Amino acid sequence: MGEADRYEIRLTMSQSKLNKREKFAMAQAKAREQQTQLPLSAPQTPVWWQWIPFLLALAAYINTLDFGFVLDDFAAIVENNSTRKGMAALGEIFRTSYRYGYLLISDELYRPLPKAIYAVLWDWSPNNPAPGHFFNIVVFALTCLMIYRSVAAWWPSYTLLPLVTSSLFAVHPIHTEVVANIKSSDEVLAFFFGLLSLHFFIQYHRSSSSFKLTMSLVFFFFGFLCKESTITFLPVFPLLAYCCGEGNWKQSLRGVAWLLIPTLLFFAIRSHVLSNSGMMESALPSVADNALVSAADPIDRLAGAVRMLGLYAGKLLLPLSLSFDLSYPQVGNFSKADPLSWLSALAFTVALLLAIWGIRQRQLFSFALFWFFITVSVSSNIFLIIGTHYGERLMYTPSFAVALLAGVGVEQMRKKLPLSGIFMATSALTVFFLYLTIDRNPVWESNETLYNSGLSSAPGSARVQYYNGLYLLKPEYLDAKAPAQRDSAFKAGIGHLQKAVELYPAFTDAWTQLGVAAFRKKDYKAALEYYGQSVRYNPYDPVTRNNMGSVYFEMQNYNEALRLYQEAIRVKADYADAYMNIGSCYGVAGQYDLALQNLEKSIAINPDLAQAYYMISITWQNKGNPQMANRYMEMYNQRKGVR
Repeated sequence: MGEADRYEIRLTMSQSKLNKREKFAMAQAKAREQQTQLPLSAPQTPVWWQWIPFLLALAAYINTLDFGFVLDDFAAIVENNSTRKGMAALGEIFRTSYRYGYLLISDELYRPLPKAIYAVLWDWSPNNPAPGHFFNIVVFALTCLMIYRSVAAWWPSYTLLPLVTSSLFAVHPIHTEVVANIKSSDEVLAFFFGLLSLHFFIQYHRSSSSFKLTMSLVFFFFGFLCKESTITFLPVFPLLAYCCGEGNWKQSLRGVAWLLIPTLLFFAIRSHVLSNSGMMESALPSVADNALVSAADPIDRLAGAVRMLGLYAGKLLLPLSLSFDLSYPQVGNFSKADPLSWLSALAFTVALLLAIWGIRQRQLFSFALFWFFITVSVSSNIFLIIGTHYGERLMYTPSFAVALLAGVGVEQMRKKLPLSGIFMATSALTVFFLYLTIDRNPVWESNETLYNSGLSSAPGSARVQYYNGLYLLKPEYLDAKAPAQRDSAFKAGIGHLQKAVELYPAFTDAWTQLGVAAFRKKDYKAALEYYGQSVRYNPYDPVTRNNMGSVYFEMQNYNEALRLYQEAIRVKADYADAYMNIGSCYGVAGQYDLALQNLEKSIAINPDLAQAYYMISITWQNKGNPQMANRYMEMYNQRKGVR
């Protein structure tokens, strides 16, 4: 027996005398060494590798530059009076809720930074979507670059991990909704700032630099200003520090308390802004928005949420059947007896147990699994009901976990397979995902292409039918048609809205739009019937009551019109359109002082309500005051075309 053999025996015997705690400590030390030190034989990666995911991101989305405004872009930008003021509205934007300025829509969202960017871009180039698309593409490409650099810095012992993770993130097709839709810059920016904050936090742990910690806090606060779900990053900070080998659990918590400063500051500002706007009272979303509300009981609702989370996971792993909408009843009938719910629950339980098992040894796959569970927690509807049960944009941040798992898998394959084979496999997957993304992008080119895609991917969705009907019945769409085609387009739009209420009878928005369409056709009887259905399901909708008043006004039943307008005011005290219409009723009756009183209220609430200035001018003309009439007519001309 040689000396080396005798030494190996002595070493084995000495280790056998260690107790369990000592053996575990040695295993932890070995794991830390493996993850924080470069192997002597590990090749240095070329510096230019970091630009591969950046260029892939540009290649994936360059074809979206000439796309238009789509879907929620209208509420946040095109039809938002606040955003369209441009840079003059920046102060207002930081003092108001996210959807402030969009008709009567109220909300509990406070995302001033992306909205401020929309306003600046609008100021620079009004009604031009190209700058918004360019901004999204560039920030997304920078995010992919930052993923590469962060992963390389966090786990320097892995050669291929940064490249694979960042490249797959750059080309994953589920990101199409986020990058191709301007409004979703809130998602892009929130993740970008969250990533920067994590990057500086790890640097702080390694250097104890107060500057690094300060930068981490600043970027964390910026993330909050983009989207409230940035709160999910909070538990990621110590988890990442631990998995990067920065000491034990207690040491990994160093600096986390400081992160409470931007967290508490943001929510204090948000609370102040929303309470001043009267928007602090929350309510469950409609079934049309979140089908989980239709569940029979909380257990069925939980089962449905788990099932939807399983659907999300499936699309992250195999993104072949994407859809911008899967609303009720396309996905519905949630039940605790649903086998898909149980299958999803089993899969997530196994994944969670694996994550818990691996975290003690600082396994990367464990961190990736925890990243998914943590960042998906808010959007999962498991802990609280949000505004939707399905939105591919909500998987943007959680998808980093899938990309990281792929990178971990590639690193494991390096031990068993030749590098050339691994390179070919990962390249093939990257190219395949890139193709899927480029092929998916045109769906988001316009509302027409988006809504038509929904008819293929989710024909049983009431909201898909509603969106198609709404688009086909827009006056600008119908006016662009030849007279022979206009009638068929109108009938098709009505058909989609009727299908929407057939799928979901309590769909008040669809009933209201049916009433609007009938009103435009001067079918006042049908309009009142449709509006009546809307009021039946939602008695507190001021818009429908105001619209019903307009029907009676056209029928010259001014007393009934006035009553309905006043009901709308009782439901919503700051309803500018209703005050304007009340002024019209008094003007027709010759009560000019009451007319002026209500018309002045309408422009006090909404200074951009051009029609109100016109009516004030006419009222002053009827009162025999041409000077005031000319003054308000001039104001009307200045605001013409602005709602």
